[in-house]
Amino acid sequence: MMRKVIVLCWMVLTVGGGLMAQEKRDSLAQQDSLARMKQDSVVVKAGNKVVIIYDDGSTEVLDEREDRLAHSYSPQEEGDHLILGEVYEGPDRTEVRIGEKPILQVIDDDDTVVVRLGKKGVKIIETPDGSTIKVVRDDSWKKEQSKKRRKSFDGNWRGIEFGMNSYLDPDYKFPGGYMSVYDGKSWNINLNFVQYSFNFSRNGHFGLVTGLGIRLQKYRFANNNNIMKDSTGVIVEKPYDQNLKKSKLAVDYVTVPAIIEFHTRDYNSGFRIGVGVIGSLKYRSVTKVKWFEEGNKKKEKNKGDFNISPLDYALTVRLGVENFEVYANYSMVPLFKKDQGPEVYPLSVGLGIKF
Repeated sequence: MMRKVIVLCWMVLTVGGGLMAQEKRDSLAQQDSLARMKQDSVVVKAGNKVVIIYDDGSTEVLDEREDRLAHSYSPQEEGDHLILGEVYEGPDRTEVRIGEKPILQVIDDDDTVVVRLGKKGVKIIETPDGSTIKVVRDDSWKKEQSKKRRKSFDGNWRGIEFGMNSYLDPDYKFPGGYMSVYDGKSWNINLNFVQYSFNFSRNGHFGLVTGLGIRLQKYRFANNNNIMKDSTGVIVEKPYDQNLKKSKLAVDYVTVPAIIEFHTRDYNSGFRIGVGVIGSLKYRSVTKVKWFEEGNKKKEKNKGDFNISPLDYALTVRLGVENFEVYANYSMVPLFKKDQGPEVYPLSVGLGIKF
């Protein structure tokens, strides 16, 4: 529709009776319109309609065949007019600027064009029955801009997530023995700091979100043990004679999501659901053990790969309202490399705060 809109903008400085006498017009109505055109005004063409916006906020609508005024009083024919700075052409808007300040803006949104001159403007709506023209004030303009922003899709990855951490065996049961963990003391923290959203719908309710984040996984062992590699390099139990105060395995990743989201309403005002996958690249793994010996705190920390799978991808399901979200992530890749450790699949459930 932008191609159908031709914007002619000029501002004429009048100095009383110093202007040359105008050519005689066909009617008194055309003479009156011409006198008003010498004031600051804008002419907008939409289809076969011509809208003249005067500086006092009033408007005049002409059929194209009646628009002899616009042709008889154009910047090319008038020597005493203001040369406007530059014309900016965007994908959905045109602006006339003097310096950095836009004095005229035309925004094309499907079948609606909003033209703004200062704090006032005109909204032209094309319908099957013709063109409808409305004068909008500054507050209405802000509402039009707000509606346009809400139509763009904004995903929900960026934020902080905190949850409980565990894993399941191939039978979808929590493992026992030396791999048992305290579910309430094993936690997962996700720090998601980069987000990109891609809109798949006209109303902005459906799209893809991706980005970048960091995933911190902590497994707190329930028994008096940790893990280690045996002589063949396979992960086995590492028992302790001391009464351990704390024993855990920490694994940290860099994450990249690909999540499809559906919003029931506009962003931050309705329910949403997201499903997808989160790819992860391990960058650190470490075991930590603490105990007390004769009243003194002792600790042991070992860094290594511990046969942790370097790459992981997890299925994720997310439900949210406004800035809050609950999530569940289940890894499709075992925590340890195949045949080099127990076959367990990480699982985390928690709450996220989005911003």
